[in-house]
Amino acid sequence: MKISRSLILNTFFVFIIHEVSISHEDILHYGNVKTVVPNPYTEDTDPTFPNQKGYVGGTNVYDDTGKYQRFELYSSNFIIGAVVYFGLKEIDTSGTADTIKVVLRDMSQTPMNGVYGPGENILAYSTITLDEVDTTGIGNYILFDTSVQMSGDDFFADSFFIGIEWELTDHLDTFALYSDSIRGGLGDGANRAWEKFNDESFNDFGCLVNPTYCWDYDIDFWIGAVHTDEHASIDNQILYPGSIKLLSAYPNPFNPNTTISFRLNKSQNLDISIYNIIGEKIGELANNYFISGDHYIIWNAKSNKTKYVSSGTYFIRIKSKTFSVSKKVIYLK
Repeated sequence: MKISRSLILNTFFVFIIHEVSISHEDILHYGNVKTVVPNPYTEDTDPTFPNQKGYVGGTNVYDDTGKYQRFELYSSNFIIGAVVYFGLKEIDTSGTADTIKVVLRDMSQTPMNGVYGPGENILAYSTITLDEVDTTGIGNYILFDTSVQMSGDDFFADSFFIGIEWELTDHLDTFALYSDSIRGGLGDGANRAWEKFNDESFNDFGCLVNPTYCWDYDIDFWIGAVHTDEHASIDNQILYPGSIKLLSAYPNPFNPNTTISFRLNKSQNLDISIYNIIGEKIGELANNYFISGDHYIIWNAKSNKTKYVSSGTYFIRIKSKTFSVSKKVIYLK
């Protein structure tokens, strides 16, 4: 299900100060029924946290530290943020609100029991505190620190995950995302809902990764992926369209070279670098002054060590003092 931008603009956004116009902005979203789903792990089930409540889409008495929704995007649009729907929050008597990180993760390249979960690398993120979130059902519109261009097209989807992550604390803040009803089978059998534990392992809700330790719920979390066909730089949490437009990386997938085209609306210094799937910088294509206008740069699939990289997914990141934009490319030997 897609929610149109007209619906979003009529709601109250917690994190945007001014309304601005973005060309062809849309939100990809799979949720059907808003439900706060409790689970059996609630008060008095763990003596360490005797008053801790438990929720499928949020905190529990065991060491879960993240909840994620998978998306399939059939376009090369930019992911610029998320709409996250919290259905419940309770701040403990200390008055200290937990910090929650909203993250964009690529899909892992290593399957677990035949399925692919969230990847290790965080491609983009934003942070919020629990006292800021809306729980009325309107949703929280959150911009990432950088936008990431995906590589889907009309025939093949680019898969990625958006989720919330938190640190385990010594107090008892509680929160939960809206998710579909556990009785409805509303997740289309697609196994899009995932979670993370304190040991950094991921688990799916469809019981494919670990059949003996899972929810076995066919649901989606109420998280939407905000995407646009034109890049928008982010400054002070307000969008300014047109600062840069990353036009293409062609061919993609590629071997042996790919050409990255981009357009600047003003002259400025740019750092153009290559990162691997776990966020390590492996090469630098340019670090100098570019005049306004159209440009292109070629990557020959070599790292700074002048060795060809292995087959896989990489990110070409263009950064200045005021913006950052990434393009996902796939190298096939």
